[in-house]
Amino acid sequence: MSVGHSSASRAGWRGARIRRFIGLGALTTLTACSPALDWREVRPPEAPGLQALFPCRPDHVTRTVTLPSAAQPLVMQMWSCQTGDVTWALSQVQVQDVTQVGPTLTALARVMQDNLQAASQLAGSQTPVGAVPLGAVQVRGMTPQPQAQGWRFQARRVDGWGRPLEMGVTAWHFAHGLQIFQASVSRPMGSVGTEPSGAAQDAESSFRDGFQFPA
Repeated sequence: MSVGHSSASRAGWRGARIRRFIGLGALTTLTACSPALDWREVRPPEAPGLQALFPCRPDHVTRTVTLPSAAQPLVMQMWSCQTGDVTWALSQVQVQDVTQVGPTLTALARVMQDNLQAASQLAGSQTPVGAVPLGAVQVRGMTPQPQAQGWRFQARRVDGWGRPLEMGVTAWHFAHGLQIFQASVSRPMGSVGTEPSGAAQDAESSFRDGFQFPA
């Protein structure tokens, strides 16, 4: 009886050790798959005076957009890149009159929420997109505007396999002269909701704090 008990104990110990090894291996694999952030300074010639930090090399595209604050379509400059499943983006439009700056800041935030709502509906969600205000945005050298605000949105979109995916989007809106900017970070949501993890928050803060203009 004692021999059988000892064998069962050794077998249980070996099983626990194997399970522990597999668990460590899975953790190592997940860690290895986490994309490294390769921060670099970016000074887009299309946005005079702006200095930015991106954790990856951004691509640049130009498109024409219609905003409710503008009587005519505006040219939007867009820079974006991805690290894993996280998208880092910056958009810029320029208005012709200082009186359009505040309304355009508000319009960009509204259009972002509307676009996220449309994507959520395409993904099968009828729930309104959640929007949490983050307060005033402070960018070094920016032109102070009361409409320069930050937001955290909760939305849904369809992934590459056609499946609905819960998303969290953090956005900041700010201005420099007649230039209006929208910066954003989009990432899949974890089980804790829209609030990103500590490491993700640090990366978002580095991205946000990397924007500056000459004093």
